[in-house]
Order: sequence, then C-alpha cells, then structure tokens
Amino acid sequence: MELLFIGFVIFCVWAYVSEKKEENRKREVAEAEAARVARFGDPAQVGGELAWMTRQGDPLRMREVVAYLPAWPVRDPLLHTAEWLAELTANAGVAEAAGVHKDITDRVRATVEAAIVELSALAVKQVSLLRLFGPDWKALDAEIRRRLEAQTGQLGLVCSAASSLRDSLGVAVVEQRVNGGGVPAVEQDLHALADAIRQLSQGNDQRF
Repeated sequence: MELLFIGFVIFCVWAYVSEKKEENRKREVAEAEAARVARFGDPAQVGGELAWMTRQGDPLRMREVVAYLPAWPVRDPLLHTAEWLAELTANAGVAEAAGVHKDITDRVRATVEAAIVELSALAVKQVSLLRLFGPDWKALDAEIRRRLEAQTGQLGLVCSAASSLRDSLGVAVVEQRVNGGGVPAVEQDLHALADAIRQLSQGNDQRF
C-alpha cells in the first residue's frame, strides 16, 4: 500500500509539472503571436519587412509577411511579384559572375529596387485600408476596389516584364560565353520593366 501511495504521489507531481509546462508553452506561443500581430499591424513595418525579405530573397519570410495582408485579390499577385523580383536579383548576380557587363547588372538591380519600393508602398496601403475598413473586401468603397483591381493588373505587367528580363539575362550569359555578344534584349526588357513600375507607382500615388 505504501508503494502504491508513493507511486500515486509521484504520478500526481508529474501530471502537475507537465500541465504547468504545457500552460507555459501555450502562453509563450500566444505572447509571440500577439507580438507578431502587433508588429505587422503597423503599415510601415509591414512594408519595410516585405522590402527587406524581397531583397534578401527569402521566400518563406516573404510569404509570412504577405500572410498578414488582407485576403483581397491584390495580395497573391503582390507575393508573386515579390518572388519574381527576388529571383531577378539573384539572376543579376549570376549574369555578372558570368561576364555580363556590370553596368547592365547594376541597372537590373536598380530597376528591381525601384519595383521593391513600389511593392512596399502597396503593402502599406493595404494595411492602412485594413485598419480603416476591416478585412472584408466588399466593405471597401467601390472606387477603392476598382483602383486596387487596377493595381493587380499592374502587378501582372511587372511580373511579365521581370520574367522576360530573367530570360534575356540568361541569353546574355550564353552569348557572353560564346562570343562576348551584346545584350539588346536585356536593354529592351529593362525599359519594359521600368514602364511597368511607373504604372504601378502612379497607382500608388493615387489617394483614397
């Protein structure tokens, strides 16, 4: 009987300690989540985090940041665009290492940076609208929805131009290795990407 009693006491102590550990774990998880929500509740913080993660080419963290944006039609295209820009930055480094002139790769990076700035501004806009109107897409004014839908199309143009530029950089690498050839396609696609970014910037400049 004495052994049974000791065993029961030990079991009760173990159960109590385990329960407390689980409570502490849940509290720590809840506190961490609350801190993240508070951090991403600041529009400028969201835009800055997205820009930073895109520059770093960290797709998992990019998705984490974008997940805090409202589930509006513009959200997924914004993430897709950020992923293209991150890939383009990496490709510029590969092209430069392969011998493509640094003036070209520097212009690619500068153009990508201009696009990242506009993506950040669009993320800031979404968080600001979320704080004003809530997460329901239909709660937004019709004119606001129309403008955001227009910017969704503008993001598509940025993605398309970034895709073409990625391909032309690959061609430039091959031509450089074969005969040191020029990069006219890169120049053309750089202009196309710059034009797409200007359209996105004009949309960002519109006040709601």
